[in-house]
Amino acid sequence: MSWKILEEDELLKIKKQKEFEDQTAKKLTPLYETAKNPIIRLFIHSLILDTKKHSDTYQMLIDLNSSALIGTESKDIGQKELEMHIKEEAQMLKQTKDISEVVKDKKIKQLILNILEDEKKHHRVLKEVLEILNKESTEWDAYLYDLITGFP
Repeated sequence: MSWKILEEDELLKIKKQKEFEDQTAKKLTPLYETAKNPIIRLFIHSLILDTKKHSDTYQMLIDLNSSALIGTESKDIGQKELEMHIKEEAQMLKQTKDISEVVKDKKIKQLILNILEDEKKHHRVLKEVLEILNKESTEWDAYLYDLITGFP
């Protein structure tokens, strides 16, 4: 079953925006590769990653609206592998929290706290993906929709 929830004009705008996101990431890449200042490199890299994430999100919406089937991944993704990644994320979370507690410089501490927030989000998302895979495929649509709409 696919989501046929977008009107043609909405879908067209999403496709155009996805292309624009892809072009923008491609244009930023040489700037990232030639930047010498590590702060500038980090911020450009962050922009590239966010732009690619946006492109992937638009592609997901396009796929779900057209032909992507929902509910078949549970056969293909290994539960044990996901559980291992959840444990790794939990370890990253703990280690990042430990670092944040010992760093004294406010600017550096804020960067570490930003990473900590990302780690919390990663851990939560992996746990939710595991829950999705454990659900019956009839519940997949509603659960996936809830996950996506609650995803920052």
